Amino acid sequence: MAIGRTELIWLSLIGLTLVGALLTETRGIGWPLTFTVAALIAVKGSLVIDHYMEMRCANKRIRNVLRLFVILIPLMVIISHGWGSFVRELTTIY
Repeated sequence: MAIGRTELIWLSLIGLTLVGALLTETRGIGWPLTFTVAALIAVKGSLVIDHYMEMRCANKRIRNVLRLFVILIPLMVIISHGWGSFVRELTTIY
């Protein structure tokens, strides 16, 4: 039984998830880990959008909204790492 493209992408997503879990369990903190996790999120999001949601052939506007989502979520991870206390102060109701 040959492994198809869908199965290969699914195995890649599992592998990337395991890599992310292993990285976070190393207790390493700092910018390199943050950028790595953000990159993993972006790659996994792109794979899901392109291959499982089949957005390559979708309306360009819908595809662009999803691509923006793939950019914004990793960006929010980076912002929360670097400026988390500032964001908390901005969003706290006293």
